[in-house]
Amino acid sequence: MSLDFILASGHHIALFLMIAVLGGEALLLRHAPSAEVLKSLGRLDALYGLSAVALLLIGSARLSLGAKGIEFYSSNPVFWLKIALFAVIGLISIWPTMRFIRWRKAFAATGALPDAVAWVSTRKLAMAQLHLLPFVAICAAAMARGLGH
Repeated sequence: MSLDFILASGHHIALFLMIAVLGGEALLLRHAPSAEVLKSLGRLDALYGLSAVALLLIGSARLSLGAKGIEFYSSNPVFWLKIALFAVIGLISIWPTMRFIRWRKAFAATGALPDAVAWVSTRKLAMAQLHLLPFVAICAAAMARGLGH
């Protein structure tokens, strides 16, 4: 089995994990806030962050150790679009993560649950990320077929 195959497979698994975990967050945000939901959101969000880091690390390894090499990617505008989309998703993810942390701390200190407006807007942010992630995969598929070169 080639290193390129292993890296590509790991990269795909990290992306699928990221999508699944984010979907789980969005589903939890459909429920009313509770102590259990806040705890689960914290766990899922940590896993979401780990999957994003894994995606970046494995992707970086593919740049330097993969079959196509860094030249293939660095000169491809579709690659840069993929990176830009991933960066936008990462920036959007900051707000839910900060809210989850704040909400858990507030609940631990006072028993207060998040207000409905913040809860709904956080779900919208999760859904925005979920709607953007397929375009990252589309860019990857386009690059694999030579689009951008």
